[in-house]
Amino acid sequence: MLPNRPRSSGFTLIELLVSISVLGILVALLLPAVQMARESARRTVCKNQLRQMGIALHNYHDTHLSFPSGSYVMGPSFPTQSGWGWGAMILPYIDQGPLYQQLDFKLGTAVGSNLPIIGRSLPIWRCPTDTGPTRLTIQSLDHGEYDLASGNYVGSGGILSEMSSSKMHDIVDGPSNTFLLGERLVQVGQNNTLPFTSAWCGHVAFADAVEYRSVPHLTATRNHLINASESDALCFGSRHSGSAHFVFADGSARLLSQYIDADLFEALGTANGGEAVTAPE
Repeated sequence: MLPNRPRSSGFTLIELLVSISVLGILVALLLPAVQMARESARRTVCKNQLRQMGIALHNYHDTHLSFPSGSYVMGPSFPTQSGWGWGAMILPYIDQGPLYQQLDFKLGTAVGSNLPIIGRSLPIWRCPTDTGPTRLTIQSLDHGEYDLASGNYVGSGGILSEMSSSKMHDIVDGPSNTFLLGERLVQVGQNNTLPFTSAWCGHVAFADAVEYRSVPHLTATRNHLINASESDALCFGSRHSGSAHFVFADGSARLLSQYIDADLFEALGTANGGEAVTAPE
């Protein structure tokens, strides 16, 4: 009689293949959930950053009795202004006082010592869902190449526009029904399109001209709805699926669908349009 042999332990080939298949199915099921959780976290960060800017604008208003100008620049038939925008004005209110102190507000944003500074990226100005670069290298026709910090947050023209000086009592449509800030994409300039972003500095202003590569404020109109185009420089938008964040003049931050009614969207963009509307929650 043959002696009993100890049985070897381990997986058979079939068992191994079944185990790998089960693991593959579990990963396939879990991956979308993980991606959704990560995007939810990124949306929360983006919303909180916009809310911080809204609070900073309110603190600026409390100090100066008006909101800052959307941008200090005038049309081509008028003398060129400095280009600085609302973003630069609120730097001391978002823990960027040292950067604020380095800026020469007597000069244009792209003049002298200001030019290298406007290429400095600020994390708070970037939505973590947007995969665009933290700075753009712009090839100017008349002033050579320069770096410009990219950004995703833009003022609403109903309150923050060129040479504006809006006050809370000017918002007769109601602060809870009026845009203050919104999101827009970083457009790197591909396929024969120009690069555009919303840099914290405002416009890019040289001593003799303004280059509109930076967009500090937009007007909400039916011709430029949320996420209507990735190459439209006048379009609010984001990388959040089918939506974008907005901060209202009352300081609240909300995620709005790109399918918002066009009439409602336009009405929310005005401060004294007289429309009887209620912003979606």
